[in-house]
Amino acid sequence: MKTHCFGGARSCGWRWVPWGLGLAVQISLGATLWAAPRVIFETGFEQFEGYQPDADLVGQNGWISFGQGGNGILAAGVAGFQGQSAYIGYLAPPANQTDPFNVWRPVNLKPVGASLPLIQFTVSLQINDSTTAAPYFDDFRWSAYNSEDHRFFTLDFDNESQTVNFILDDASGNAPPPIRSTGFAFHAGEPYDLALTMDFARNLWSAKINDVVVVNAQPITTSGAKQTLGDVDAVWAIRTPGKAGDNYMIFDDYKIVATDLVDIPPELVAIGPLATTGAFVVRVLGEPGVTYTLEATSDFTHWDQVATGLGQSPSGYVDLQDTTAKSNQARFYRAQSQP
Repeated sequence: MKTHCFGGARSCGWRWVPWGLGLAVQISLGATLWAAPRVIFETGFEQFEGYQPDADLVGQNGWISFGQGGNGILAAGVAGFQGQSAYIGYLAPPANQTDPFNVWRPVNLKPVGASLPLIQFTVSLQINDSTTAAPYFDDFRWSAYNSEDHRFFTLDFDNESQTVNFILDDASGNAPPPIRSTGFAFHAGEPYDLALTMDFARNLWSAKINDVVVVNAQPITTSGAKQTLGDVDAVWAIRTPGKAGDNYMIFDDYKIVATDLVDIPPELVAIGPLATTGAFVVRVLGEPGVTYTLEATSDFTHWDQVATGLGQSPSGYVDLQDTTAKSNQARFYRAQSQP
C-alpha cells in the first residue's frame, strides 16, 4: 500500500519542483505537529479481524447495506493490495437500479462540542473495468452521512469518463444536486489512496488522492443538517438502469480518526516564479478565513518566515510569495495555520 499521511508530523513528504538553472524548490505539507489521533474505526478486512474471504462483506463485523448488490471479501493476492480486501459491484446489481447500493459500517460520532472536531477518513481503492463484450460502466463513490441518514457529500469516480467529481447536499426542489467536476482523472485498474478531511467546527471538507488535493474547502452541509458523522459509505451507482456493468471497486485499509486540530492542515502547491520580479509563488490550500504563514529554509536548520496571508472565501487558498528565492540554490517550504 501507499503510505497514508495522518498522524505524526504534519509534513509527511517532499516534492521536487525544478526552477530555472541550478535552482530547485521542495514543498513540505506543514509544520505544526498533529495531536494524538483518536481512532474511531479501522479495518484491513483481514481474517484475524473476523472477515471470512469469498463471503459477503455485509453481515460481517457490523457492516450493513442499503439495497442489495454485489459485495464481498477478496482473499489475499490482489495485485496492489496487501492481505485481504473488500469490494462492491461486479455481480448482482440492485433490483431497483435507479437507487445506488451502499455498504457501510456505522460509527455515529458526534464531533461538534467535543474536543475532537476534525475527522479524517482514509481508504485505498481501485476501480476495475467491466469485462463483458459490450461493457457498461458505472459510478463508484464514497459518501459521508450524518447519524440521521442525511448525505452530506460524495466523491464520485465516474468509470465511463474516468473522471473524479463531487456532489454536495444542495439539491433544488425535486432535482438532484449537481455533479461538479474536480478537474482530475483516474485510471481503471490502478490503486489510489483517498483521504477525506472534515472540519465540523467550520463546516468544511477537503479530499486528497495520492496526496494531491482534488477538492478543497467545500461545505460539509449546505442545508444546515445535523453535524454528526454517522458513516462513510462505499457506493455502487448504476449509470444506466437495466445496463449495469460488471465493473467493481476494491477497497482496503479503511480508517476513521479524529484529532483536536482546529482546521484542515494546509497543503502546498508550487506555482512558480513571477516573470516581473522573480519571486517564487507557493499556493497554500487551506480554509477560508484562516491565516497561513509560509516559511522557507535552505539547510533545514534555520527557517525564515517569508509571507503571511489569509485563506480567501470561498476557495480557501492563498498565493504567497518568497521574494528572496532567487538568491538561493535550493529552497524548501512549509506552511502552518495561525491560531
